[in-house]
Amino acid sequence: MSAQHAWQGRPILRGRGSGPFLGTDVPVNFTAAFTKIPNLLPWRRAEVRDRHHPWYRRNIRGHVIALPTCIGSTHTGLVLLDLVRMHNGPAAIIVDHADSLLVSGVVLSEVWYDETVPIVEYDTAELRSAIPEGTTVAVDGETGSIEIVE
Repeated sequence: MSAQHAWQGRPILRGRGSGPFLGTDVPVNFTAAFTKIPNLLPWRRAEVRDRHHPWYRRNIRGHVIALPTCIGSTHTGLVLLDLVRMHNGPAAIIVDHADSLLVSGVVLSEVWYDETVPIVEYDTAELRSAIPEGTTVAVDGETGSIEIVE
């Protein structure tokens, strides 16, 4: 593990969040991951149901997730909107490239429901090599700071 405990990313959406770190080098298809019948059960709403993803059957609720990008349809924003407004979303999102599909749902959740998740752009490969899964990480979407909570 790297000796570094703090990183400076590019802030995309404001807010602060902290939680266990969960990183992947595989883009996430939020539509495929969260629109399956098991996700209708309250305790499984944030469970990844895409069998082709390494996070299959993992629950992202309350985690600081780090992913290269999202893939999928325009429905991605609505999936994130629903996760965030129902308090099933991640604590924060760190992404190599925050495209409009990823950001739109969180923006709408902030505008319509006053619920948000900070989004910061940073090289997630660097973070995955420096931060062990499950380590508590804090993200500040206003400043772009990412740090390990000791």
